[in-house]
Amino acid sequence: MSEQEKSGRCEDASDVLDAEEEFHRALQTLDISIIMQHWSDSDDVSLLFPGTEAVTGYLAVRDAWRVVAANTREIKLMLEPLSALQCENVGWTFLHGTVMTTHGDETLSVQVYVTNIFRLEENEWKLVHTHSTPAPHQPTFLEQRLN
Repeated sequence: MSEQEKSGRCEDASDVLDAEEEFHRALQTLDISIIMQHWSDSDDVSLLFPGTEAVTGYLAVRDAWRVVAANTREIKLMLEPLSALQCENVGWTFLHGTVMTTHGDETLSVQVYVTNIFRLEENEWKLVHTHSTPAPHQPTFLEQRLN
C-alpha cells in the first residue's frame, strides 16, 4: 500500500485541471475527432446532459457529442473549478459557470454545474464521465435568449 493510500490523502490536481482546460478548448471546436481525443475509448465511459437520458459506452458518448456538434454553431465555456482532486489514477473536477451556445441565429446562456471524472491512461488524463446540470434558479427559456 502506498503512503498516499495509507494516509487517505489525494494529490495536487493540477494535471487534472490541465486536462479539463484542454477538453474545454477541444469542445469549443465542435470537432468530434478532437473532442473524442480527450475521452477514454473504453466501454465504461458515460455522460449525462440536462434533459436527456444518461448514455454509456464510447460509441454512445461519441454519438451524443455528434448531436451537440450538429445542432450548435458555436459554444463558449466560462467555467471555474469549485474543487478538483486526484487520487492515484483517478481525478475529478466540480465546476460552475456559464455555457453559451449558438444555434442558428439564437444564442442561449445557461448557468451550470459540471462534474467530470478522469482516469490516467498511458500517461494521459482521459474523461470517463461527465455530468452537467443547470444551476438552481435558472431564468426561463425565453429569458435565456440573448438575441
